[in-house]
Amino acid sequence: MTDSDDEKEIRAVIEGVTGALNAADAEKLDSLLSDRPGSAYIGTSPDEWWTKEKMVADHKAAMSVEGSPVRFEMDEVQVHVLGGVAWTESAGKFTNGEAERAIRMTCVFVREGDQWKTVQSHSSIGVP
Repeated sequence: MTDSDDEKEIRAVIEGVTGALNAADAEKLDSLLSDRPGSAYIGTSPDEWWTKEKMVADHKAAMSVEGSPVRFEMDEVQVHVLGGVAWTESAGKFTNGEAERAIRMTCVFVREGDQWKTVQSHSSIGVP
């Protein structure tokens, strides 16, 4: 089964967000996240619950530091599209050069004009 154009565009958004997070590229990140009220971006730590504004501001602050040793990689991504809404579930990892931690992630996307934007994401670390 080949990806539809929408699925390809959503995969490109995921790659863009991943690249922006790894590079602390706040402008790129800002362009890929939705401005919709209620958008939420939830990380693996209890204090990682961001609005778009907070996430972009945190990454702007990170740009003044010599780069984070933590890298974010996605391995498997399943994309599902229903009209102007899409969602993904994926597996990946955080690495810091010495260790890696497997993660799971879900995202919700909405079509805004001619562009897909991330409106919600949630990352978790599986606990046996």
